[in-house]
Amino acid sequence: MPRSGTTTLFHMLRESNQFAALATEGHDLWRSFHHPRWSGWNSDIVTRQDTLPWERRFACAFMRARAAYHPTAARFVEKTPENSLRIAYLHCMFPDATFVVLQRNPGDVLNSLINGWRHPEGRFRSYFTPKRLNIPDYPWSHQWCFALIPDWRNLSHSTIPEIALAQWIAMSEHLVAGRKIVNQDNWIEISFEALIENSDETMNALCQRLNIPHDTMLNTRWKEILGAPKNSLSKPGIDKWRRENEPDILPLLPKIKALAAKCGYDISGDGNGVKIMANNRS
Repeated sequence: MPRSGTTTLFHMLRESNQFAALATEGHDLWRSFHHPRWSGWNSDIVTRQDTLPWERRFACAFMRARAAYHPTAARFVEKTPENSLRIAYLHCMFPDATFVVLQRNPGDVLNSLINGWRHPEGRFRSYFTPKRLNIPDYPWSHQWCFALIPDWRNLSHSTIPEIALAQWIAMSEHLVAGRKIVNQDNWIEISFEALIENSDETMNALCQRLNIPHDTMLNTRWKEILGAPKNSLSKPGIDKWRRENEPDILPLLPKIKALAAKCGYDISGDGNGVKIMANNRS
């Protein structure tokens, strides 16, 4: 989902000459036929039933025409966080696709979502909404950030931490449901913490699952990317929520305890003694 480290992982994967890739996220592709404006501004969700008969052909042509890296590669890697809400749709179009899910400590995801909403230049705007937003301490009246979730209208007067919580819940629920849709051999989960703390082992294991050859040069490039991440508001780290938005996030954690466990993280304790630990669910 947004702010979980997906951009870093995307740049690491596309270093492999086995993959072609777009230069950036695929919003233009996925919104070509399923922009929220054509569904009454409901959300970014696209279902299996929404798939058009010739849409796969268009998507493949779009990717080939705009491939910016290794355009002769036989496989394509694509990263758009909102696709967490479109797993059934994507699986219908590409039943042989492999889904790589990057999980991250929910406190840190909430922290980064909150920081994104509060960015002074509105850097993370995704849509200009038809409904006026009256979000406290938010200067824009129609700029929605990150994924457009089904309940967004009811959140138009909510605080930024409350909106971030609702986005995390909606996207996490879809990811959990996605495990039941996609064959286990084509569903891979790794953690952001493992990527940061043990990048070589994590990426080498991922490459084995994806059947991608890797060498010393690729490992070197991975380290360079981790050292200078793109689209990051600050240097990657763990438990950043403690340092940056702890008062906003602490009251939210009890509300996601059960769902967080399904996503690989146990939340225990209360108050300032709260701990979020990976449970190695995957």
